[in-house]
Amino acid sequence: MELNKKNKIARRVRESRAAKGLTQLELSDMNGISLRSIQRIENGEVQPRLYTVKVLAEHLDFVTEPFELEDAIVPLVKTIDKPEVVRRTNKTQKIILTIGVASVIVLLVSAYIFQSPTFPETAFEAALLWAAVAIFYTMIVFLIWR
Repeated sequence: MELNKKNKIARRVRESRAAKGLTQLELSDMNGISLRSIQRIENGEVQPRLYTVKVLAEHLDFVTEPFELEDAIVPLVKTIDKPEVVRRTNKTQKIILTIGVASVIVLLVSAYIFQSPTFPETAFEAALLWAAVAIFYTMIVFLIWR
């Protein structure tokens, strides 16, 4: 933010507060911004954040110009680290992943059944196994497609 813009905000806050007959302490108590922050804003020592400017404007009944609000955002943008790149999977990848997971689950369960001489002993046990597999697979598919 250019120095003159920072000073414009400082002057506007200072003059609006004085016009309302408020002390810096009273203004601080009204809006929850610390006394030291208000002092630094009014002296042009700091560049207030967008939220702070909005709160002060609301309590002091002044309108901020768009360029001032826009410039108040600049330090926040500069301090934020580069966002993590979130890799989104497209529909084709999701379909392939869904079919691949199903294939792996069917192969693993089938291998378990074929290697076990005593499982399943009844059709009911087999039905329970496949029901559990279906629930597990449904949860995985939900996670893939959400």
